[in-house]
Order: sequence, then structure tokens, then C-alpha cells
Amino acid sequence: MKAIQYNTPLKAGTTLKLAVFSDIHFDSPYSDHQSLKKHLDFCLKENRFVIINGDLFDAILLKDQKRAVNHLMEQNDNQLNTKINKVVEFLKPYKDIILFIGRGNHEESILKYSGIDILELTTQLLNADNKSKHQIQYGNYSNFLRFNFTDTRNKSVLHYDIFMHHGLGANSPVTAGMIDFNRLSTSILADLILIGHKHRAIQNNSQPIMYIDQTGEVKLKNRQFMQTPSYQKSHDDDNHNVKFGEKFYTLSALPGFGSIELTPYSEDGKYRLGTDLKIITNPYAKAGELSSYKLKLIKKQKQNQK
Repeated sequence: MKAIQYNTPLKAGTTLKLAVFSDIHFDSPYSDHQSLKKHLDFCLKENRFVIINGDLFDAILLKDQKRAVNHLMEQNDNQLNTKINKVVEFLKPYKDIILFIGRGNHEESILKYSGIDILELTTQLLNADNKSKHQIQYGNYSNFLRFNFTDTRNKSVLHYDIFMHHGLGANSPVTAGMIDFNRLSTSILADLILIGHKHRAIQNNSQPIMYIDQTGEVKLKNRQFMQTPSYQKSHDDDNHNVKFGEKFYTLSALPGFGSIELTPYSEDGKYRLGTDLKIITNPYAKAGELSSYKLKLIKKQKQNQK
């Protein structure tokens, strides 16, 4: 668990824009680099800060006998070096807007079985340029991020808390991840709970939680849930040459990211925070083609009537 705070000056009429990506699986042959570049370019143009919630890497190695046949892009011995260098080169144009990279099960597996922290090496390379506006932080499987708004005296007047967990379990074709949210909402107090992993796109509100603030007022606090989709395309099943999602009726969501916009404003002499959350996807997905065939109609012969 890591907990990191980002401070930003409170200015009326300004909006802090964030983008949450997950499950990019960059070094997979099925990773949708075209959609990823389109969305990162959009974030760069908007000066929108980027958060990555795990599985930036696919990190399938040659020794993985089950997956290497169809998932491996590199055939050289220094596979991890090649993967890291490719990711770093792709992300370099966006390093000034990337705030944080969390760990997913694919990075966790490499750390556990190979003893190499590929996220630490990636962030070190991206941070090597001292001219960058900030240092990219790398995190764990679950993390707290606080976005703190400060006044002219550098005093905190508002904050927005995000709890990130990469996610666990299978695709959840029926519950679609809502069981995960219900579990987290009973133990996590945050404005927004984020998960990825299931390659699904979901946004929902929880039941509000009641609390007493520092002034003694009893208040209700709403919490929101977002599950971000993947940039990994649906791929052929290794054995049956059919799409994995079709076989198990768990089609992945369209490639996209979670958009978070935080706008401070004043009401009744108090600071408030307006929030706008949505999932932005690339609205295309080719899943097949329509085939056309001509039918030859057979005329029914009339029988002679007696």
C-alpha cells in the first residue's frame, strides 16, 4: 500500500483533469497501440494528468509454456529489457502528464518469480530527464491518492481521495465487478474507488456514508465506483481458433480510460468540489464481416387439375 498526496493551488473557475488507464498490456501483440496513442494525445492536448492502475505490461516470458506461443512479441534472451525500453520510448512524449503507475498482476508476477521490479526500472528511465515538471511515482497493488487543493496561504481547503486497487478474480460475466465494489465499500472511505483487471467498463454510485465533520455537523458523503476497461483486443483462443470473449460470453469493453474532472467553487461561504466522472472509449470495434450469398429460388410446378 502506498499513499501519496498531490497539492494544487485552488483557483476559481479552473478544473483539475485526470485520466485513469489500466490493463494496457503494451508488450502484447493484442495491445491496441492506436487507441492508446489517440487517448494519450487527447490527454496531452488537454493538460490532463494520467494515472495507470496496473498491467501497463503484459510481461509474458518465453518460459511461460502456456501463453508464450501467442502472446510473446520478443524472442531474444533479454526480453524484459526489450519490453521496458519499448514502453519507455512510447511514453516519453507523455511523461510530463503521467503522475503515477500502479502495479497489476502481470507486474506482480514478474516481481515474484523473477525478482525484477519492472515498474521501478520504467519510472527511473522516464524520470531520468531532470527537465521534467515532476517525478513519476510508482506504486503497489493498492494505493491511496489524495488531490489536495490549497489556498494562497498554502492551507488545505479541499481534498479528493481516490483508492486504487488493480482488481482480482476472473472476468465476472454476471456480476461484472460489482461484488468487488461492495466488498471495498464496506472497508474503504474514499470519494472514488477504482479497479481494473476485468477489462470491463463500469461506473456506479454507492450508498452514502454518514459521518460527523470537524465542526460537529452530521453529513452524508457519497462514494463513487469506477472500473476501467482495457487496451487489449479480443484475441483468438489458443486451442480452438475462436475469439476468447465469444467462447465465454465475456466480451471486453471498448478501449478507453476513466475521466475525472474536479472543479472547486464557493457556495454559502464554503468551498465545494464539483465532480464529473465518465468513461471515454474509442468507439470502434471490428468483430467480423457480413457475408453475402445469392439464393436461387425454386419455382413450384403446378399440378394438372383433373
